[in-house]
Amino acid sequence: MNRGRRAVLMWTGLAVAVLAGVLSFLSWDRADQVAGVVSAVVGVAALGVGVYGALGPARGPDVQVSGTGRAVSRGGGEANTGFVAPASTTAPGSVSVSDTGDAEADGGSANSGFRQG
Repeated sequence: MNRGRRAVLMWTGLAVAVLAGVLSFLSWDRADQVAGVVSAVVGVAALGVGVYGALGPARGPDVQVSGTGRAVSRGGGEANTGFVAPASTTAPGSVSVSDTGDAEADGGSANSGFRQG
């Protein structure tokens, strides 16, 4: 379990313990009112967390590549006239690659479009 999840569980447990302690000192009518308000607040918070989770991961910036020159690589190198995104980064939002130059690689790799990783 990572530290973030452990912290969420710790704070949730603490909040439940504090709420139980507060409700135990109130009259039944007052405790019922407090519990109603607390449950409404928790319901709205849960709805917000659910929507946040449904939105998915953040996307990167849009990328546009056009009119690049020619690239030549010899001896196992890499020739690129398009766009290469590192595998460790968030995938770009949208990628547009047009009118790229020739990419030639002797014993290596050539890219004139889009590649991630």
